[in-house]
Amino acid sequence: MLALQASGASPDALALALTAALVAGNAVALLVDSTSAAQAETLQGRLRAAGLPAEVLVLLPGAAQSLTALLDDERVAGVCLLSANATTERNLLRQMAADDGAIRQLITAQELFDVRQQYRFSAEQTLTINTAAAGGNAALLAGMH
Repeated sequence: MLALQASGASPDALALALTAALVAGNAVALLVDSTSAAQAETLQGRLRAAGLPAEVLVLLPGAAQSLTALLDDERVAGVCLLSANATTERNLLRQMAADDGAIRQLITAQELFDVRQQYRFSAEQTLTINTAAAGGNAALLAGMH
């Protein structure tokens, strides 16, 4: 799940971040304040009407309090901040770095608008196969040719 902090975000920034997160296969916890709640509800309604399952996009009011609480949830794989000052970003990075769990990334508004950074909405996965355990070439593994 990706926590998307939308407080004070423009409608374009909100739509872009939400689209990038959903296209990358994320469920989204959209944190909204009173100024962004109406546009987020409209966008959520349109996406649900288009077939988006309800559990994929959840709106959470009280953005600042919810984000702090959400970081305690191990299902949160990352955070996208649509509008924040440098102090907020720095404090959030410190809080995330102090966590004992998995390393989570912070995506800023500047990165959101850079097409080359869209990969950050995806989680890297690696598949390793131990060919020796699967009947690989023992002579090759021993260094003999």
